[in-house]
Amino acid sequence: MKAIGRRQFGKLIGVFTLLTTAGWSVVLEGCASFKQISGWVVTGLSSFQSVVDLLVGEGIIMVAIGSVIDLIIKGVKAAIADIGTAVDNYNNAPAATKASLLGKISDALMAAQNEIAQFWNDLMIPDAKAASTVAGLLGLIVSTLSGFMAGLPAATKQLMAFQKSLPRVAAAKSEGDFKKRFVAILESNGYGKYRRF
Repeated sequence: MKAIGRRQFGKLIGVFTLLTTAGWSVVLEGCASFKQISGWVVTGLSSFQSVVDLLVGEGIIMVAIGSVIDLIIKGVKAAIADIGTAVDNYNNAPAATKASLLGKISDALMAAQNEIAQFWNDLMIPDAKAASTVAGLLGLIVSTLSGFMAGLPAATKQLMAFQKSLPRVAAAKSEGDFKKRFVAILESNGYGKYRRF
């Protein structure tokens, strides 16, 4: 075996570092690309607002500024927005620190799911049709967030227990698929007027 010099070793390390960093991107893009995740954030915020609009419009909740439900709603929206921030931080970071920021994306996705769990656990919806519709909409949001986590490092936090179950559905394959399925849930239950896309 032939010995290699410092320069050759440095080049090999540089190539290895590049492949390691690119390898994460390839693995992640096979499941959900960062572009898909950050693009979904706006859709996620709109879809959650549709849920809130339905609940307010049907007289199920009253949102007063500073009320408990207002704070929970703000918490969900902030958690969804934080996903976009985590992805932006990853995209803008130097290659050497990207791997450490992958976990932050997982944590942001888990935090959003936990905020939705808190929102759902605290809701009392007397109307069965409205309850079923909201459960279906939130179930789709949660399954999509969970689907984004495939290929990412495990989150440092655990998923909060859902005291009331949400339907288990397949994660949306794309933003278009998510929108189509979300709107279908609203319209099939007679709540199409609350759609935001």
